[in-house]
Amino acid sequence: MIKGHGDDAYQYPKKVLHNFSSNVYNKGCAIGLLEEIKSKVFTVESYPSPIANELNAAAALYFGLSKDQFLFGNGATELFYLIAQLYAGGSATIVGPTFSEYEDACTMFQIKTQMVSWEQLPDCYTSDLVFICNPNNPTGTVLQPEQIEILIRNAPQSLFVIDEAYVEFTTATCSSLPLVEQYSNLVLVKSLTKTFTIPGIRLGYMVGKPEIIQRLLAYKLPWTVNALAIAAGLYIFKNYHKLLFSVVDLTIETQKFQAQINTISNLKVEDSATSYFLVEVLKGSAADLKRYLMMEHQILVRDATNFNLLEGEYIRLAVQKSSSNEALIKALEKWN
Repeated sequence: MIKGHGDDAYQYPKKVLHNFSSNVYNKGCAIGLLEEIKSKVFTVESYPSPIANELNAAAALYFGLSKDQFLFGNGATELFYLIAQLYAGGSATIVGPTFSEYEDACTMFQIKTQMVSWEQLPDCYTSDLVFICNPNNPTGTVLQPEQIEILIRNAPQSLFVIDEAYVEFTTATCSSLPLVEQYSNLVLVKSLTKTFTIPGIRLGYMVGKPEIIQRLLAYKLPWTVNALAIAAGLYIFKNYHKLLFSVVDLTIETQKFQAQINTISNLKVEDSATSYFLVEVLKGSAADLKRYLMMEHQILVRDATNFNLLEGEYIRLAVQKSSSNEALIKALEKWN
């Protein structure tokens, strides 16, 4: 999907003053990380390493794994397409409503897909691939690692692709990383974009058994991870805990924001375990509300009506700084 994602400010003539459409951390990129990227600008004069394997070593050191268990890409999205290419012509199960690129990647490589709801998760699968976003985008639904373990153990013929782009945005679950050592039919796809607010750089990675990583490398294009992204990744893994935000504080901010929205008539906040959540629009359409907020108040939200299996009129919001949250609340009150 080239269009239809969040943060589509480029489509509007007006400047966005308050951006609620993207799920990245709301306090912005850390100063130290920005300075590191600036200091490495000169590296753009040379080619980066073909598969960014220096990041493998940095990630392996941080997680206590071997470097041949990692594969870095131009954001997590590149890796979904790489997985689909490996399984071209096969079959996939996608648990939705969820991120559209899983289905788009499968379509590109002639993979027959079936969409199932979260309520259907306990069913056994016979497809080659199973895509699960945990925590899920856009609903904020979470699974526990023990639930995921049951799924992958009961369907050894399927490769489970668990998207953990938002796992650091919740206190309700944790990463399934320990399972990677035990199961060959599991890969985790993780993103540095969301947690460290670097969507413009594009940097994601995959963790799995060395065998699956080697198979994927056969399809990997060289130089998809640029020099500045490599510099950012090296700095992040060296300073991970220092750069990481407080998820407890973020949760408190989110709950306060959700409570404010729930006081506004014709809007209903859906339960979510993350800092982003769906809001059902009970009057008018999500598209009309999005257009009104952008054109009248220069506030950008995500129209969520293009998520498969999501029936009704919904927008998705991600909590922002207090001044932006207040601006949105006032604009929504005027809409009603």
